[in-house]
Formats: sequence, structure tokens, C-alpha cells
Amino acid sequence: MKKMPSIILPLQTATIGLLMLLGGCNSQSGPGPEIHDTKYIALDANGEQLEAGQAGPCVLDQFIGLVWEAKTDTPGLHDWRNTYSWFNPDEKVGDELDFRGKPDGGECSGSACDTTALVKAVNTVGYCGFNDWRMPTRDELGSISDPRKTSTPPSINTKYFPHTQAGEYWSGNDYQFHWNSAWLWNFGNGLDRVEWKYSPRYVRLVRGKPIQLNRVKD
Repeated sequence: MKKMPSIILPLQTATIGLLMLLGGCNSQSGPGPEIHDTKYIALDANGEQLEAGQAGPCVLDQFIGLVWEAKTDTPGLHDWRNTYSWFNPDEKVGDELDFRGKPDGGECSGSACDTTALVKAVNTVGYCGFNDWRMPTRDELGSISDPRKTSTPPSINTKYFPHTQAGEYWSGNDYQFHWNSAWLWNFGNGLDRVEWKYSPRYVRLVRGKPIQLNRVKD
């Protein structure tokens, strides 16, 4: 079978999308990108808030209401070097098209190297005291991407998100127009795009229900 290309479909810029995410689709303007300097609070291993300016294993976005996984520089579930293929065994399977993605297709430690295995492993240990970790949507990933830093990536507040790579992180969103691809977010250039599910990429998990965040259609 002919090998599929590694990059598909045009880039979708995040600059306008970020303003929509933070400001909402109404007549009132939302906060600017400077909110990335003040909206985060670090959490400790028990999910308790740390003092302002401290870093911790998890991060609360006070504006959006989500809690994020922070990465570490040590081998294991949260190692920044870990990569994962996109895999969801609950995706529909029809005829010859398999929408589930690829199991164990990355390089990692602490779990099998796909998105479902990572979520299961992190919930099993109860990271930061929580057992409802999941894959983020691409809009949720966009909400922590700081557009001011695309010229000096990674495009994120590295005080609270150390070890973030200026690279691509999987979202949990399928691409509705192609059966074996999904959305990801690039913290180098602050853009989202789609990629084949079997391709190894970074992952950052999230938990909670977002507020003040509008879904951008595929």
C-alpha cells in the first residue's frame, strides 16, 4: 500500500480563533493575550493551590476553569519527551475504514504509547488527586497558547508549563472530513492543523468543564 504523506490539509491560523476563544462571539471585547500572564495558578500533588508564582505538577486556568497536566523532565507518565499515537477504541468502525487510530504507536514510558492508554494510566494513579483526566479539544489547547510568543516559542507561559515543546500536541478531536486524521495544536507557531492518527505527537491532558470557551467548527 502506498505510504500516506506526513502532512495533510492547510494550516488554520489561531490568531483570530484565540480572540474568539477568550472573548466570545458577542459584541463585547474579551481580554487580550496579556491574560496569559495572570490567569494561571499551580496546584500541588493533592490538587491544592500553591502560592502565586510557584510551579507545580498541575495548573489551574482560572479564566477558562480547566486544570492542566504539567510536564516533567523525569522518565514516566509525565515526561516531556513522551510521544503518543492517536487512538480511541470507542470510535466507530465501518466496512474497511477504521476510525480508531493506532494503538501504542509512539515512544514513551509509564504506559502504552497511545492517547487512550495515557489517559487510563494517569486516571489510575489519580494525578493531582483527580481521576477524570481526558484529551483536550483543540480549542482548549488554543486557550493556553500565547500568541505573543510565536516568535520566541514555545507559545505558552513556561513558568507554569515548563518543559513545553515548540511542537505539536494531539487534541481529542477527529477531523470530520477524513476518517484517519485528527486535530493537533502547534506550540511553536500557534497554529492548529490535522495529521494522520498513527503519527507520534506530544500530549498534554486536561480535566474539568470549560467556561467562556466557544467551540470553533472544523
